[in-house]
Amino acid sequence: MLETSAKLKEILLNTNKELRTKYSIDDNLDKIELRDKIEDEVGELVDLNKMTNNDLQHWLGKESIVGVDGSVNKIGSNYPHYLFLLQALAKSTEKKDIIEAELFCPLTSISKEEIIDFIDKQEEKGKRLSKQDAANKIRISKLAELELEVALQSIKNWDPKLIMLDGSLIRYRIEDEDKWKELKELAIKENVLLVGIIEEIGTREIGKRLSGDLRGNDFYDREILFGLLEKGEMLSLEFKIGFKTAFMRTSRDPQVIGIDILDEQQNDLQKIADLVYTLTPEDGRGVPVWLDIVDNEVRISDQMIKNLVETYLDSDLQRRLFYSKRDERVY
Repeated sequence: MLETSAKLKEILLNTNKELRTKYSIDDNLDKIELRDKIEDEVGELVDLNKMTNNDLQHWLGKESIVGVDGSVNKIGSNYPHYLFLLQALAKSTEKKDIIEAELFCPLTSISKEEIIDFIDKQEEKGKRLSKQDAANKIRISKLAELELEVALQSIKNWDPKLIMLDGSLIRYRIEDEDKWKELKELAIKENVLLVGIIEEIGTREIGKRLSGDLRGNDFYDREILFGLLEKGEMLSLEFKIGFKTAFMRTSRDPQVIGIDILDEQQNDLQKIADLVYTLTPEDGRGVPVWLDIVDNEVRISDQMIKNLVETYLDSDLQRRLFYSKRDERVY
């Protein structure tokens, strides 16, 4: 154990040295200089405005704000001996919740058929997938499909002003193109604004547009913008086909978040960004509090899935199909 710890210590020290060397490059750039470079080579930094209660009520009128999020949890271990429970929630500031849920288990006949159909469709495109890989992709798509479904129902039943979805909007187009197209067309027709709230930014667009050292070291956008934007500032970009993206610092947290909106609704970018800023606690983690509420209510916890499975599945089936020896480890 001591030898292992010493080895891990050496690895961590070497990693720290490498990362410190890489990220010392931006330390050499004065903050003002870097902000100037971004405005010259990337885009304008725009101030956001906190909306007063009167401003918000006037903008919303009789319409509401909807938050959409999904949750998934698993019991079991390796394919095919696992069971996923998936759930999506649309929560309005005015109406009763809309919830959709689904189960995915490769041992059931329905899920088996879905896996086979998915593999066949991929082979038609010249792609070969194992059943395990197909099952993983189906599970991811199912969660996006559930979120899109509750978003669609919220427009049909509530006629909201704006829907906030958890994550980049492009994810929904990738995972379920048909249902995404249906949601987009309905939202545009009914004048419902769609915005994707991106907590974890994984793009590298700013570095591509900057000249000098930052470009050469392939920095991620979140790394470049960390602590660079002032609270209440936004930088908007166009690099996703069909979408307008903006990075924003909405709280005291130096890390930025991202938002996606439809190209067709980009004239509303400032108002949407102001709303996101208004709904985000100053001392929070930078995400609108309404999405945190939705996330908390839709989340399927480990204890919840355990209780559900123990209540509704026979104990012999639980042990035979989903029991993991890892659960009996003594530490």
